[in-house]
Amino acid sequence: MIRWAQGEAGTIQQNGCGVHGLASGEGAAIDKCRSRQTHSAMARTVLFLCTGNYYRSRYAEELFNHLARRAGLDWEATSHALAIERGSDNVGPMARQTIDALTVDGISPLGASRMPAVCTHDALAASDMVVAVKEAEHRALLTERFPGWEDRVTYWHVHDIDVAPPEVALGELKAHVARLVRELAEPPHTSLIASAMWQLVERHMGHVGYKGGVKSEGLAWEPPVIDCSGWAALLLSSAMQAMNDASKSGVFSTSEIAGISTWSDRMIEVIEARTGFILEGDRIDLESLPRFATIGLRQGGGAWAANHPRPRGITHVVQIVRRPDDDAPFVTESQGWATPSGLRLLPLADWLDISRVWLKSGEAWAVDPFAPCVHRAGVA
Repeated sequence: MIRWAQGEAGTIQQNGCGVHGLASGEGAAIDKCRSRQTHSAMARTVLFLCTGNYYRSRYAEELFNHLARRAGLDWEATSHALAIERGSDNVGPMARQTIDALTVDGISPLGASRMPAVCTHDALAASDMVVAVKEAEHRALLTERFPGWEDRVTYWHVHDIDVAPPEVALGELKAHVARLVRELAEPPHTSLIASAMWQLVERHMGHVGYKGGVKSEGLAWEPPVIDCSGWAALLLSSAMQAMNDASKSGVFSTSEIAGISTWSDRMIEVIEARTGFILEGDRIDLESLPRFATIGLRQGGGAWAANHPRPRGITHVVQIVRRPDDDAPFVTESQGWATPSGLRLLPLADWLDISRVWLKSGEAWAVDPFAPCVHRAGVA
């Protein structure tokens, strides 16, 4: 959960700008977009805190600013130390491990020459969001040195170098920062997505069977049936329409909604073309998946699998949904090979475990159906 720093103007609301994922070299996704937007003079700020402002918080700052610039997100990051005196053995402005990790991902740290900075009351008050990278380490420091702030920041759980090696700690930070950028970039009315899709799950789960080639019209049959792409399209179109109904201008066009009512391979292709985002193979995991990802799988299927052009060979599609009460992620699908066949619902972590055999390059792809349209956002 994101906590927003509370100032005189009250709680800052999330930005509606779009983000389309990390570049493939950054370990998360293929990004076909390059934003032409830059930060404004009034960009909102996130302050990353660690103990010495030498290693972890500096990595988070540089990575966040890199991703925010590429996404056209009107946020900027800085970072400070909560106990700078504990870094007496630190050499130079920034940890070598931080510079190396950023360089591997093609990021030139803009603050590589800046010495660690001490956190102040003014810095906390001036920030729209504050993130401390390890609660067990930093909550007590905030309580001691900035009383009243200990419950006003977001805590992560990333160890310092004395506990975890850089490839582990900075890998965890990368996932946290990428997720934060995605959350800040969610389009308007995203709170409606979970409830719109969950209503359909509750209405139909447990009594709808599977029949290939049958779309939402099959729900009125006796007994009711639907295939995988029909079920995913129904979930997505219902959520998109709910967002449109709450927006004066409309978030999705009629053609964008209609475009997802197609076979599984084409559905993934259409969403990728609209958003510029796709995640492939073993990069599909809990940390990297968009909140409401649609996932296409190449699972064969016999002669019927040639009923449409399938450049990727995708023959099955599943949808991530979230329970509105607690935001718990699930995968729902309509499938005919399991017993019983038809609609099923599994916790996302469980589905990833049992589906690992398919989550390989050239076998699985995930897209973000609720990311902004790259053409509408003015991205080349």
